[in-house]
Amino acid sequence: MEVRRGFSQREKYKDVILTIGFYDGIHKGHQEIIRYVAGQAKRRKGKSCIITFASHPFGFFSGRPLSLITTWEEKEEILAQIGIDLVVLLDFTSQLASLSPHSFIEKIRQVLEIREMVVGEDFVFGNKREGDVRWLRENEKVFEYKLKVIPCLKVGEEKVSSSLIRHWLKEGEVKKAALWLGRYPTILGKVIKGKRRGRNLGYPTANLEPYAQKLLPGPGVYAGKVIVGGNYYKGIVNVGSKPTFKDMSFGVEVHILGFQDDIYGEEIKIELVARLREIEQFSSSLDLAKRLEEDKREAEKILE
Repeated sequence: MEVRRGFSQREKYKDVILTIGFYDGIHKGHQEIIRYVAGQAKRRKGKSCIITFASHPFGFFSGRPLSLITTWEEKEEILAQIGIDLVVLLDFTSQLASLSPHSFIEKIRQVLEIREMVVGEDFVFGNKREGDVRWLRENEKVFEYKLKVIPCLKVGEEKVSSSLIRHWLKEGEVKKAALWLGRYPTILGKVIKGKRRGRNLGYPTANLEPYAQKLLPGPGVYAGKVIVGGNYYKGIVNVGSKPTFKDMSFGVEVHILGFQDDIYGEEIKIELVARLREIEQFSSSLDLAKRLEEDKREAEKILE
């Protein structure tokens, strides 16, 4: 998969099957669009392409960054697995935001010969969100592309969206999030030195400095798969405070079952499989250790 930063005019790509969007999470609704783009390009012997953005447009318009379901690195890996040929990564700037739908498509056509435009039924773009499916349909002949609209996926009456999955994660509903992401939600972070309380309880933990712009799940204790150096391990993940120790600071730590190696400074990934319980305050460290033993048995059963 080729990744281009900005609209480079060194060469023009022909026979492009194109979609546009930020696609945070690349959930199952997004995947329907993206898989259609990749499949259609193969059938037509063209080039599949996604135009996406380095930062979420919400951050530009609201003035505050939006925590993301997927990092760019995760998104890049997923797109490559699906089989996308080309990603054009744009910075979402005031200049870009000010472009009319017509000007934006014209800018794209300087570098991409669009054979087919593929979007979801709620797609909007351009200054003041003036571009939508109706606009794209009305301008098919003007810009010489064919429009394909993919219907939204729904959970009951509710549309599957990045916002909905973000809500589920904040509520700790990682099973619901996983169902509609098509994979487990993740935590990424670097292992840092902690206060070694877990080690004194017989449950040493890796304390994480989480990826700054990535959305964390709501507070709780989770069962998860921990990826260290390309290998998978079972783990118990604590997201939130440590009230038994009168420590109300927010943090992420993971006890990796059967793991003893020194991994300070290493980057690890956690796939969240299930929420075991809420954060609890125990009357003593001994009571906490007993509960951790229960958590371990439950996590092992879930992750078997």
